[in-house]
Amino acid sequence: MIPEDKKIIDFHLQEYRRTGATGYHRKQYRRLIDIIDDILEHEPKCHKIIHIGRRQIIGYWERTKTESKNARLEKWRILCLFFEKSEQKTPPKPKV
Repeated sequence: MIPEDKKIIDFHLQEYRRTGATGYHRKQYRRLIDIIDDILEHEPKCHKIIHIGRRQIIGYWERTKTESKNARLEKWRILCLFFEKSEQKTPPKPKV
C-alpha cells in the first residue's frame, strides 16, 4: 500500500478510531488495511485505493471463502463504513 492510500484511510476513519470501543476499532482498522493490501496485491488492474470497486471486493470475498461467517460480516461492516465515509457505493455483502 502506498502512503497516500494510508492517508486516505486515516482521514476517513479518524473519527471512528477516536470514539467507542478502542480495542475493537483498532482490530477493525487493521482488518481494513489487510483487506485493501490483499486486494491491491491480487487484482491486476488495481494499483491505488481509488481503483477498488465492486469487482475487486467480490474477488476478495471469493478468495476468503474459508473464513468464518462472523469474521466476514465484521470485515464487511468496516468496508461499509469506509465506503460510506469516502462517499462511494456500498460494497457487496459476502455470501455466507
